[in-house]
Amino acid sequence: MKLLVIAGGFHSLVLGSLSRKTVVINSKGLELQDLREFVAEESPTADSVLITDEAFSQKLGQDREHLTHFLEWVKDSGRPGIPVLIITRDSMRVEDFAALSSRYSNLRIVTIDKVRAPLDIFQFELDIAARRESSSIHTNSQAVHKIQNETQANKEPVERKRSFFDRFRSKPDSSTEQLEATDRLSRELDNISRGISRIIAITGHRGSGVTSTIVNLAHEASKRGLSTIIIDMDTEYRSMNMYFDRFHERTNKEEQMSSSLIRTLARPQDYMTTAFNIKDNLWLTSLGYSFHDHRLMEQFYNSEKLIGLISVLRSRFNLVLLDMPLDLFRKFKETMIHIDIFGLCVPNNLHAVLSTVRNVEVVLDQEKATYLNAKAKVIVTQYNDRSRFQDQLFTPDKVSEVLTSGLSEYFRYDMRTAGAVPYNSGFDSQIETDVPLTNTGAEFERAFGQMLLRLMEGA
Repeated sequence: MKLLVIAGGFHSLVLGSLSRKTVVINSKGLELQDLREFVAEESPTADSVLITDEAFSQKLGQDREHLTHFLEWVKDSGRPGIPVLIITRDSMRVEDFAALSSRYSNLRIVTIDKVRAPLDIFQFELDIAARRESSSIHTNSQAVHKIQNETQANKEPVERKRSFFDRFRSKPDSSTEQLEATDRLSRELDNISRGISRIIAITGHRGSGVTSTIVNLAHEASKRGLSTIIIDMDTEYRSMNMYFDRFHERTNKEEQMSSSLIRTLARPQDYMTTAFNIKDNLWLTSLGYSFHDHRLMEQFYNSEKLIGLISVLRSRFNLVLLDMPLDLFRKFKETMIHIDIFGLCVPNNLHAVLSTVRNVEVVLDQEKATYLNAKAKVIVTQYNDRSRFQDQLFTPDKVSEVLTSGLSEYFRYDMRTAGAVPYNSGFDSQIETDVPLTNTGAEFERAFGQMLLRLMEGA
């Protein structure tokens, strides 16, 4: 079967998921906007056409126009019945292209009820299209995968679902029986749906531990099987370069990677080529120290572009982490309503609490500050278990209590605590060694695991 793949930056991954009997006729990734020129120059002959989310822009009108032109070309090409299959995680595409589905009987839209489309779905749906076994225009993948899963179940026994902790514990010696984690945190994390997606902004006054908290949360989420991307919006300090040495080295060698954040904001659907893949399910987009193009910053570093990026990544990742110190919300106020929850970093000392309150009052108006207050959970960073306030231990819950005790009219609602980062004298070693705190011992693993759980639960 000859296949035309329209998958943007996802092209190579789609190719790797297809069977050998499927011959892809385009060697490079295509988007909908490329099709007019491609068919005019190449006059391709295909048995099927596969379109994924990465082919679409964020401009529905243009996407609809490009798709209509392509479907007309297919109709006039002498093979009007070849299947054109859209596999998408965005259920709204069914409504967006309903008129085209009615007009062109060969257009079929399949929605995937998962954050990340399983790669085997592409070949599975193509085989169905080739056999013409399905006559419906729109299909929900949950139903067709039920058949596939039942077939698989007949071939092999169903394996018991593994604990989150099982995924990152080192393998036991052959002489030692592997034990199942039974602590409460493991059980609660097991209950997190793999289909869940959260946009979480970690914020706080500068120096409160925002970047370090994000780095450790990202590593913890990745270890537990959650697909994660960090968006480093702190273009002034760009501290992610210190925590991810491979990214920093790459930015020194490649100008394109040094401008990763700007390129990702400009073309969100191409994040797989514009962002940096730290490991299998962990990505980063930031700026290298060498990037200083003020013209591009003015053009793409704004709320509109960030909102567009968030809307794309929400359907691609379980967790999108924004590095957003409080002062950045002066420029990105409009972005706030698109964020699910804020992790507010506050060390447990009175100076830090007052600095946090003052920063919020200076940066935000009362309406936005109230929204932050209602959607935030407190993360106590650099936690000092000897710190005291009014002759009592300054515990994490006490920090939240003091913040909302009437110090400011901007903090009207009680805020829950997401967790605390234990004090560590070797805190800076994670920069020197490229090893995050959460990978250095059980105490930090539990702390960031608990924090991750509370943030994923939402506000």
